[in-house]
Amino acid sequence: MKMDYEKSVELALHLGYKKVEDENAYQGCFFEKNQKIWIHDIEALKTKLDVSFNHELIELGYDVASYLNYKEHTNEMVDSEMKQLYEAIAESNGEATYLSDGMWLFPDGSIQEK
Repeated sequence: MKMDYEKSVELALHLGYKKVEDENAYQGCFFEKNQKIWIHDIEALKTKLDVSFNHELIELGYDVASYLNYKEHTNEMVDSEMKQLYEAIAESNGEATYLSDGMWLFPDGSIQEK
C-alpha cells in the first residue's frame, strides 16, 4: 500500500524539505527544498492545477524527480528509513532527537513538532 499523507510529510522532512505555511495549500502548508515543492499525490495535484503532464508541474516548481523516486514507498519503508536515521544520529538511545525547526525524531521513527 502506498504511503499516506502523514508518512509523506515525514519523508519530506527527513529529506530536508522545510514546512511552509500557506492557507491555499493542501492541509495549509507545503514542503520546499531548493525552490522545489514536494509532491504527495501527483494525480490529485494535476487535477487541482488542471495540468496533464509532468513537465508542466516542473515548470510550476514541483519536484517531480523526487516524487518519481519515492512514489513506490510504503508506510513501512518510510518507518524503516526513519528508524535508521534515528539510530544514526541519536545522542542517547530512547530519547527524542531534535532535527530542526521544532521537529523531533523519536526512536520509533516518528516525527513530531513541539
